[in-house]
Amino acid sequence: MALDFDGTLVGCRDRQLAALERALDGRPAPDLDAFWRAKTTGASTVAALTGLGVSEPDARAIATRWVEVVEDRDLLALDPPVPELDAALTAIAAAGLDAAIVTARRDAAAVRAQIDALGLRPAAGVHVVSPASAAAEKAVVLAELGAVGFVGDTESDAAAAAAAGIPFAAVAGGQRDEQWLARHVAGAVHPSVLHAVRALLETKER
Repeated sequence: MALDFDGTLVGCRDRQLAALERALDGRPAPDLDAFWRAKTTGASTVAALTGLGVSEPDARAIATRWVEVVEDRDLLALDPPVPELDAALTAIAAAGLDAAIVTARRDAAAVRAQIDALGLRPAAGVHVVSPASAAAEKAVVLAELGAVGFVGDTESDAAAAAAAGIPFAAVAGGQRDEQWLARHVAGAVHPSVLHAVRALLETKER
């Protein structure tokens, strides 16, 4: 079974907001809570910023800088493991399946170090794809792994599972909120990674 990382196995709100503050480079800070709400309802970084009154040129400059800093290693330490993470991985193993992490990051070495620091040792490995073509590349990885299902927190993750022809379980509370996922992803939206894993295991047993 494959699992996304950001927003699925670790929370990413604190890091992304810290990256925004770093990317402002002295510009006035927008309402950070409002920025995050916009992001979790599908807005791009540019759209979220302009919606809060930032000029488009500044928003584009901030968004470019945000991409450059969001994977800074000191910021990665702000990502907490989600509740029930250990229980979800235990459930996968108890079902006789290997877990794989499939994630989109620019810095593969940094995310692998982050996963290792959390003490995660997915039996089927850590697979890092490009954010620029995340859905398509994740689909290839999922197919190559022969994954029985994929747990993720965005419509891009759902698209990857669909392209690979495997079941998808959405987790709310990551990079998309429950309402956004309910409108843009087929099937149930789950409150935690453990609920999502259990749903996929039940599907597999049918």
